[in-house]
Amino acid sequence: MGHPGAGEQNPADAAVLQEGEVHIWKLQPELAGDLTRYSRILSREEQERADRFRFPHLARNFIVDHGRLRLILAAYAQTAPQELAFALNEYGKPDLAQPAGPLRFNLSHTEGLSLLAVCLHSPVGIDVEAVRPMTDWRDIAHSHFSLTEIAALDETPQADRTHAFFRCWTRKEAFLKAHGLGLSIPLDSFAVSVAREELPALLECAWDDGETRRWSLISLALGERYAGALAIPRGAWKTRVFNWRAPSASAP
Repeated sequence: MGHPGAGEQNPADAAVLQEGEVHIWKLQPELAGDLTRYSRILSREEQERADRFRFPHLARNFIVDHGRLRLILAAYAQTAPQELAFALNEYGKPDLAQPAGPLRFNLSHTEGLSLLAVCLHSPVGIDVEAVRPMTDWRDIAHSHFSLTEIAALDETPQADRTHAFFRCWTRKEAFLKAHGLGLSIPLDSFAVSVAREELPALLECAWDDGETRRWSLISLALGERYAGALAIPRGAWKTRVFNWRAPSASAP
């Protein structure tokens, strides 16, 4: 299903998006360098949000991620990054308000990695989590997961249980983000596959059984340090993965 990008990509070089494609951008941290090229293209609201962060590294991460989001989407939309305007639905999911067009996107970040999914016309959700030891995984699962998922985690070999927990979490989050209803949907009202040998799938949906036939879940190959998932309406999607390379300082 996937076609990996070759090496690092400048967004202007990769921004040809076909119907039926999902482009996934891997955005590594930028820990040094001048923030001006990013901060100058942010909206006033984004700049004010950055100023409200208590810790400087969180403000920096916000500025870098939102600046890169604007540069990538602007390359697809063939417009200036500062001309992009965003709107939130009533559940807080962002979408492009200006220019109005077919682009759809979703952004997720965790410690050490951000992922951006871009496609045409279709709702899309993406989630990434850094895999880390979870001594309280059972408490979290019983608070947020369905009975089906809890049983699957209990049956998972101990050596794979941490990864199974994060497979479950990222698939659920990606589905919620794609759906656009956020946490207004109880996390335990639907179930996803968990086992490593199972195909990613929405298994159960309490409010509409038909949802299990409408949505695809895709696991993202991110190595052992990260778990990631993509949710998108079912179809013959092709994924292409790109590694971010910043445009040169002299680029317009």
